[in-house]
Amino acid sequence: MKKLLSEFSGNRYKPRAIHNTAWEYRKAGRYDKADQLYQYVVDNQSGNEDMMWVKTGIARLNIALGNDAAVEKTIDILIADFNDHPELPTAIFMLGEEYYNKAFQYENQGQEAEAKEHFRKAISVLKRIIQELPASDTTPQGYCSVALCYYHLAEYEKAIDYCKKTVDNWPHYNYAWYAQFLIADCYEKLANSGRIPTADAAAQIRQACERLANHSDPRAVEAARNLSKRWNFNQNQE
Repeated sequence: MKKLLSEFSGNRYKPRAIHNTAWEYRKAGRYDKADQLYQYVVDNQSGNEDMMWVKTGIARLNIALGNDAAVEKTIDILIADFNDHPELPTAIFMLGEEYYNKAFQYENQGQEAEAKEHFRKAISVLKRIIQELPASDTTPQGYCSVALCYYHLAEYEKAIDYCKKTVDNWPHYNYAWYAQFLIADCYEKLANSGRIPTADAAAQIRQACERLANHSDPRAVEAARNLSKRWNFNQNQE
């Protein structure tokens, strides 16, 4: 680490190199080393254009350490200091994704309470993209990811709402087809749990099948075919 700091002295790419090294330390669980590197950049390179990514790295480190208050504070700083940076939505999304991935880890380990807690934390971060930042290519990704979090929380009505906004406002988004499929999946879950009549769910799922069957993405067509089979819809899904 000392060699990195000395050899890159005065180099404008130094913060980026340090950030990349800190990221490798973080992946290896060497949080102390990662923190030292990030802090060095903050203390010595405050005006560098890569500072947004350094601060994002610090926030990801704090997510790993469970320092949620520090994460929230860093997001506030990022939005205030880099509001005109074109990649700010991507940076904020990465933080929501970090919580999202942790939620999945807990879910896979059968730790339901911890998983739900982290899905809610992911929602809180991702909604800041939607509510506080100008529309960008990351916006539909934010909506779709919020929907997925609500889906895993079994809050299907909210998931449907965010999926519909994705489909209606960004029909050409790469995963708009998946948002449409998730709408159908949510209605299926609501019907199976008795929260809505089966006939109501069937109408919505049939509509989803029709939209997906005509999609250019083969994954959408396959999803429509499987939905139709599950619900015994007599549709031509060729």
